Formats: sequence, structure tokens, C-alpha cells
Amino acid sequence: MLTTLLAAASHADDNTLTIWSSPVAESRDILNSNTLTQLEKHNVAEALATMAGVTLDKSGNRNELQVRVRGFNSRQVPVFYDGVPVYVPYDGNLDLSRFLTFGLGSLEVSKGYSSLLQGPNQMGGAINITSALPQKPFAGRVGFRQGWSRDKRNARESYAALGAKNDSGFIQLSASQLKKTFIGLAHGISNVVGQNGRLNHSAADDKKAAVRLGWTPGADRYTLSWSSQDGAKQSPPYAGSSGQAARYWHWPQYDKQSFYYQGSTRLSETLTLKSRLYHDAFKNTLLMYNSLAALRNKQGSYSHYDDYSNGAALQLSAQYRESDRLSFAVHWKNDMHREKGAKSAAVDRYQDRTWSLATEYQRAITDALDMVAGISYDWRDSLQALKHESNGSITRYDSNGQRAFNWQGMLKYYLQEGDTLTFSFSDRSRFPTLKERYTTFRPAYGQTALVNPQLKPERARSVDLSWSYAIAPRWRSEASLYYNRLSDTILIQNIDAQRVQNRNSGRVDYQGLDVGLHGKVGEHGEAGVNYGLIYSDVKQRSAGKVTALPRQTVTGWLAILPAAGWRLSITEEARSFSYSDSTAKQKAAGFALTHLRAELSPGAGWNLNAAINNVLDKKYALTEGFYESGRQYWLGAEYRF
Repeated sequence: MLTTLLAAASHADDNTLTIWSSPVAESRDILNSNTLTQLEKHNVAEALATMAGVTLDKSGNRNELQVRVRGFNSRQVPVFYDGVPVYVPYDGNLDLSRFLTFGLGSLEVSKGYSSLLQGPNQMGGAINITSALPQKPFAGRVGFRQGWSRDKRNARESYAALGAKNDSGFIQLSASQLKKTFIGLAHGISNVVGQNGRLNHSAADDKKAAVRLGWTPGADRYTLSWSSQDGAKQSPPYAGSSGQAARYWHWPQYDKQSFYYQGSTRLSETLTLKSRLYHDAFKNTLLMYNSLAALRNKQGSYSHYDDYSNGAALQLSAQYRESDRLSFAVHWKNDMHREKGAKSAAVDRYQDRTWSLATEYQRAITDALDMVAGISYDWRDSLQALKHESNGSITRYDSNGQRAFNWQGMLKYYLQEGDTLTFSFSDRSRFPTLKERYTTFRPAYGQTALVNPQLKPERARSVDLSWSYAIAPRWRSEASLYYNRLSDTILIQNIDAQRVQNRNSGRVDYQGLDVGLHGKVGEHGEAGVNYGLIYSDVKQRSAGKVTALPRQTVTGWLAILPAAGWRLSITEEARSFSYSDSTAKQKAAGFALTHLRAELSPGAGWNLNAAINNVLDKKYALTEGFYESGRQYWLGAEYRF
């Protein structure tokens, strides 16, 4: 829904590298790198939440940001990085606030039709993060920004990129760091969680480096990529009214490394073979201090993950006539989770293998009507599940597996002036994670969990009707009505006061409306607004409310160019209240935020920029009891060559 503040850049080359779906099913929900800069979004989670139908979902105790897409949570909407599926193999989640936006080419969300050719577990759609590629024979940029809050320096961002391309290939290098020493609180918040306006235990440090090498002989394209993310973060204490104990958790290590190969080979005039091979590693160390005294005395618990995923995929596409295409894809993925609860402890091991076979057919029924349909068959097998018990014994869980069949279709009708009317329907699945099947303890609640290796896949049946239309010569709007029905939803069931178990016991219905409007204001201005409305209906009373899902969200912006070299923009974000726990006792109040940004390009490759986030210094929280940043200032300079 959100079209770029500047003219939308072509992303055809990126799609060749990362997206395997039919061109007819291409998403309109795309943010390019210019938009990410203008919206003043430093991480992927906050950037995605500017789209209609996408909302921020914060785990307060873990200080993690994910997103919900039309109600679907982060386990139900896979994240792809340059087409490679990325997540923590154990729990299926990923802290998207650790993913910096510098060095990205675009962010894309598939909310209705999401091609099954991309792989399994796309029950609620898909998110694709695309790296930037060189656009000129030789170009680079380097920049630095300083942040202030509560009259003190509290953050800094530095970055650099260098790229080159010619007819034979390309190279792209990039590196960035975003470091926050503390989060500045809005005025009026009690000092229970902060001192002198600084939120306790709120530092974070994220570093990212990436290298991409491409060989482009003729119509073929082959790319080797490496990326590394080194993160460290703290979790601020709870400061709400529910009586939760304040915890001080610290992640000195939240690191991720990826190596992957992408290939596209033109076999003939009609046949194209695409290939993918990857290794994705994740290391996570957590120090759990359950009181301020424990933090000061360094008396806490320890948890370490050492996970990786290996995978490969092939796709063969045959082009018939001008617009008809038949594609086949096979995916293989091997997930390994290794964890230990002390530095000298034995390592628990869990390993899954997942396969997916998919086919998709695109056909031009008439000059004004296109059809796309896809089916897939997925299966997952447990290769290892070994746990070291506290008494010295070893538990080996029996092998288990699940199977799932998925299908979907889409019709797109082309009206005049580029208007389109699209109808899609799907029945897709999501396999349960290792954590959902094998977890034995819930530390936040002090409860024992019984394992359930035989959990079945969750399923969702979805219907989407979308209309893209020009309402004026320089104004365009998109609107979508949708209905999602989740069945076999995995819910935590209480067995008694001390024991719980995950079971396929839930059904949840989501229905809503997404609307986007954007266009030109005079000769020197651009404006737009995105609005999302969603209703959730949980059919089991014992399951309670859906958490972290505001009924209404809106993002609006206005950008003007008052003089040569100048650009001024204002962004407004608002959302209604959301439940922070399923019992509806904890609520995060609704809020509205205003952000300002100014840029000056004096020439010779220089750009000077300044921004104020949360201009009115509003007190707000995404999750009840966990406050977000108050007014934040940024001042920076960038040089391009």
C-alpha cells in the first residue's frame, strides 16, 4: 500500500534475485531505500509498520520487535532476506529491530497472494528484505549521525557503502552501526524505571556488514552474498500496574551470519532455471537477572543458543506465449538448534528437516484478465531431539513429522488508466516450531510445560479483494477487503496451576480493511496516508484476547521541496489501544506521534539532515508497562560520490 515518497524505483533486478513468484502476483506493498530514509526508520520492524495492515508487535520482557500482518504473528509470516528464509530455528521468531535499514534496497510484504514457489510456512503471507545493488558504474556513500535525548547524547549511527557494476557483473560492499547508550523517556514518566529521564537498562549496539558479488553473463545472473550482524541489547524493566516483577535481561550476543548463492540461468528461449543455496547461522547468549540486586551482583541464569540452517532450492519456469508461465520448485531445509543452560553444561540438540514441492501456473485468460494458481506439498521430519535432564539423565524424544497440502489462486482484471481489480483465495499451513513442540518451562510464568511433539500444522483460509485505482491525474489509491480464518491454532492450555501444554485447540477469525492514498501536492509536494482496520474473533473463551493487535492504525506523510536543494517532511503515526495479555487486564493505550525531518543538499555530493522523532514528547508504550522513547533529535551529514 505504501508507495514511496519519491518516484518508485524499479525493482525488477531485485525480483530476479530474490522473488520466485509470478509477475502477475507482484506485491504493491513495497518500500524502497529512499522511503526508508525519508520516514526516518532505522530498523526493519518500524519501517514495515508504516504499511497498511502491518502492526508492531513488541515482546516487552525480551525487548523484541516483530510485526503482525493482518493479524498473523511473526511465526505465521516468514521473513526472507534476499529470498533466503531467516528466523531463529528454535522458536521461529526474529527480532526485526536488530535488522538495520541502511544497505537495503527494498522491503516487500505479500499480504494476499503469496507465491508457494518461495517455500513452506507461508500461512499468513511473506516479508522479503532485499539488499541494495549498485545502480551506477562506480558509486559510494559515507555518513554519520548523532542523536540526543533529554539534553544528552544517547545514540549514534555511522555507515558506508561502495558499489561498482558493468556488463559482466557487480560488487557491493556495505557496513553500518547503530549504537544507543540509553533511551530517553518522555517527560512525566515516574523515575521508577529511569533516572534523570533515562530508561534503565536500555542500551543496544548493532553492527552490520555485507558483501555481494555478481556475475551477469548475458541474460544469466549469479550472485554470492555474505552478511554479518553482531548485536547486543538490554531489556528495560517492567513499569506497569499489573504487579509483574521487574527483570533485567541482557543479551551480550545476538549475532547472525549468512552465506548464500543465487542463480538464474536461461536454458532456452522458454526455459529458465533458478537456484539457491544457503547457510544461515545464529548465536544468542542471554543473561537473566530477575531483580536489580541480582543484576548488580551478577547473580542470574544463563542461556546460549548456537543454531544454524542449511538449505537449497531449485525452480524451473517455462514461458508459453507472451504471458503464460508454468513453474516448478523444490525446497530443502535443515534446521539445527543447540542450547545449554550454563557455560559448562551439556548441549541439548534438536534437528528438523523440511521439504516442499510447489507448482504455479500463470495464464492470460483474455487481454484484460490474468489468472495465477499454485499448489504445494510440504513435509517436516524430526531428525534429532535430545535433552539433558537436571538429574544427569538424557531424554531422547521419538521421531515425528507432519505433512501439509496448500493451494491458492488469484484473478486480476485490468481496467483503464492502469486500474486493477484483484481477487485471491488460499488455504495455507504453518508447521509448529521446535519450541512449541519441545519446550519444558515458561520462565516468565514459573510454569512447567509438557512437550507435545505430535502438534499438527496450523492452517488459514484467506480471501482478499483489492482495488487499485487513479482518483485524479496525480493521485492513486489502493483498497483491500480481507477475511482470514485460522484453524488448528496452537494455544497454551492450562493442565493445572503449575503445568501447561501447547495444543491445536484454537480458531481465530480476522477481517479487515486496508486503504492507501498517495499523490502530488502542487508542483513541489507529495502526500499520502495508509489506514488499517482489523477485527479479531477468538472462538475459544479460554484463549482470551489477541494481543498486540490494535484495531486501527494510520500513517500519514507530507513532503515539500520549498527551494532548490531543500526537502522538508512531516510524518504522523497513530494506533488505537491493544491488549498486552490475553486476559484483557493489561492494555497499551492508543497514541499518536509526530516526526519531522529536514534535508539540505548544497551540492558536491553532500547532504545535511536533521530530524526530530516524537516531536511532542508523547508518553506511549507498544506493550503495557514498557515505555518507548520520548523526544529524540538527530543531526547528520552524508557524502556521496
